[in-house]
Amino acid sequence: MTTCLIVDDVEVTRFTTKEILEDIGVNSVVANDGDSALQALQTNSVDVVLLDWHIGKESGIDLLKTIRGRFGQIPVIVFSGVEGEAKANEAVGAGASAFLTKPTTKDKLSSCFKNIGLQVA
Repeated sequence: MTTCLIVDDVEVTRFTTKEILEDIGVNSVVANDGDSALQALQTNSVDVVLLDWHIGKESGIDLLKTIRGRFGQIPVIVFSGVEGEAKANEAVGAGASAFLTKPTTKDKLSSCFKNIGLQVA
């Protein structure tokens, strides 16, 4: 079964995203900041990271670059309420596997996961 690390500083977003992922057959681990995300990646077998653009005062893009440096090519999907092709291009240019806008839905997450080669229910 696929396991996703959800990195977001907003508790309700972590909760609802985890619920959606469970509905499509994906296990989840959650983190509310960069430090806890890096710790979770070290201690869990994670297949994909769902990473918020803004994690409090931290930059999700900076964390993405750190993840790339430490953990290689694990798929990272950047998701954000900041829409626009420029943001999507910036995320992919920094190493993201995909970009999703918030709020997300079951269909959008399922489709995105399938597009990057992950199995979902």
